[in-house]
Amino acid sequence: MVDVRPHAPQFVSALDEDRALRASVERLLRADYEVSAVMQSTLASDWPGDLAGRLLLSLARYARAGMPTLERATLLNEAMLEALTPRGYLGPEVGEILDEQQVACHGWVAAGLLQFFHVTGDDRSRRAALRVIDTLIAPALRRRDYPWERVIPAFGGAPSGTATEVIDGWAVSSDVWCVLLSLNALVPAALHGGRSDLGALIVELTQTVSTLDVVAHKAQLHAVLAAARNLADWAVGTGDEQSGQTAMALYDTYAREARTLNHATFNWFGRPDSWTEPCAIVDSVGVAGSLHALTGDERYRTDIARIAHNGLAFAERLDGSFGLDTIATPSDPVLRAIEPDAHWCCTIRGAIGLLECRETAAVWNGDALVVRDLYSGTHRARTEAGGWGIRQITRFPREATVAFTVVDAPETAADFVVEVVMEGVTRTVSLPARVGATQTVDLAFPLRREQVEGVEVERMGPVLRVRDLDVPEAPPRLLSEFTGTFPGADGPRLDLASDAERRR
Repeated sequence: MVDVRPHAPQFVSALDEDRALRASVERLLRADYEVSAVMQSTLASDWPGDLAGRLLLSLARYARAGMPTLERATLLNEAMLEALTPRGYLGPEVGEILDEQQVACHGWVAAGLLQFFHVTGDDRSRRAALRVIDTLIAPALRRRDYPWERVIPAFGGAPSGTATEVIDGWAVSSDVWCVLLSLNALVPAALHGGRSDLGALIVELTQTVSTLDVVAHKAQLHAVLAAARNLADWAVGTGDEQSGQTAMALYDTYAREARTLNHATFNWFGRPDSWTEPCAIVDSVGVAGSLHALTGDERYRTDIARIAHNGLAFAERLDGSFGLDTIATPSDPVLRAIEPDAHWCCTIRGAIGLLECRETAAVWNGDALVVRDLYSGTHRARTEAGGWGIRQITRFPREATVAFTVVDAPETAADFVVEVVMEGVTRTVSLPARVGATQTVDLAFPLRREQVEGVEVERMGPVLRVRDLDVPEAPPRLLSEFTGTFPGADGPRLDLASDAERRR
């Protein structure tokens, strides 16, 4: 998933029919994300620019998708350009000691500016993004003295990272290896700008990351999966083999060592005592999408739908905020909310995840529109005969049905083929080149049981079935019936293991 996307999406969500997406848009436009408040907070933070950069990226991505966020994005872009004018970056002037968090969060600053440039054409934003890289990020990385092998404490760290010690000239963060977030700037800048010097830095970082033991060092999942996402993007964009192999290896390690039963993520490797991290959940979606594009392996697309409808969906609160939840594991398969609104990062980043899941859920392969997850909106596809518009209406996962209606079609064309492929179920329909032509698909997912490290879980399609521990006599229900239904941390307690006796 390239966070920074230069072209209009081929699928545009129907905001009035998508409660989760609408709630997220409304949350981004609330008063606490008003520009003056954001700038005051971001300039005073020990993550200077992080809040503003993430928010500009999300607002600009939503504007690209036709959502009503461009006005606030424009105001925020202006404020950021003004704040960046004196030195080219935010926060204290860099001295002998480099602040890992300052370098890391400017990856978001540059990414937000680049996305705004692609949406509006404002070249000041592109130039400012490159200046961020050239005055802060690239010089820091070219020192080549970052302490990758430092000793990591077994416990400690808060939801928002803190720089707690100085090692080898770096003030390092409790968000272990968060310096990797600088790839959020390097990769889109190099892909879209053709900077060979930045490409060389990416190759060098790839070589370093390929040697790291993320589990032994209890690395932060957000940092590691952001690196994997960017390296997978680099592989897709350039054909670089090592970056693709490294991204695949990191993804496999996450899936084996730090994925929760509901397809969320640990905050740190080896730390089931911590909490889930929606920012990292979004990164896992992005890595899987790019690895699917790179390899064609369908397991990545299956993962995306499961992540979207279980991990990401449960993390979203009723008001569109994204919060932190318990880590549900085979030894402790209970899922409950513990933080109502990670407003400093996850609420903003979760918005990108929702959008990405929708915009990448279908692809035109030249012969058919292949749909691998279901959301309401409109597909745009160009064939040899001309452009098509296909309206998609669904209430999934509440109902496993979807209707396709032709809203635009060439005057003379063969039928438009739609193929729905999800969880081993495939349905194919053909739509004639006639506005108003409609076909409805019923997927009828069977109940499946799967063994995960000694416990059994149940799912219908991509969605898990769970038991409500607050109503123990009630039959199992789909996890989607609980998602987005509670306002904060006071949510349900859900048992994800279907065989309680085996778990004991």
